[in-house]
Amino acid sequence: MPPLHQNIEGLRSHAMLISIFMPEPDVSVEKRKWRSWLVHCLVKTARHYNDARSLILAQISEGQRSSAEMAKGRLLPVFDFAFAMEDCITSLEKAVACIRALSDKGEMPSAFVLALYNERQSLNDFRRQQEHMHSQIAAGQTGDGPILVTLSDDGDGMRLRGLTMSFVALFKLIDAIYRDIATFFPAHDIQSPPSPGGVPQISMSMTIEVVQGEPKPPDVPS
Repeated sequence: MPPLHQNIEGLRSHAMLISIFMPEPDVSVEKRKWRSWLVHCLVKTARHYNDARSLILAQISEGQRSSAEMAKGRLLPVFDFAFAMEDCITSLEKAVACIRALSDKGEMPSAFVLALYNERQSLNDFRRQQEHMHSQIAAGQTGDGPILVTLSDDGDGMRLRGLTMSFVALFKLIDAIYRDIATFFPAHDIQSPPSPGGVPQISMSMTIEVVQGEPKPPDVPS
């Protein structure tokens, strides 16, 4: 899985600061709402993507342990890959669908997401399969292929039933959403290095100048 080099957490912090401290009279309330929601979906997508990637890297490290270490037991972190990746797919597909709908309404021009037709179709197929899995399982329609999202046979992508999608395609969609959303925050540098996640923090500094004035005259009784 390619590492995410986009400053997605930085975009989130920037968007939050603007919404709190910088009034935008030319931006409608509705636009602020869907803009914030898209940032939220993007951050969720990236965090789940990074979680899934960490599990793959942990599995690679596990495979590099010595025979003596293996004899003590094995760890299989990649078994939790489906938890992270299914959440990543869900958040990403919601953001893609929202951008497409906003673009159709003329609310949001998309120069990147809508250009990735094949990638969007693959993502939509995975999302639809996830949604219908409960009815297929109940009807005994397990079919061929994994019922949970797993790594593809060559390790370059993911599989679900008969569907496959490369990690490169997934990465392209995340990058495209990041670039499209960032157009609404021109002060954010899309080339800035990734910021650490976590709770946003604000630091402020100020100077105070004390000016000695004339002494206050005493009160004169009436």
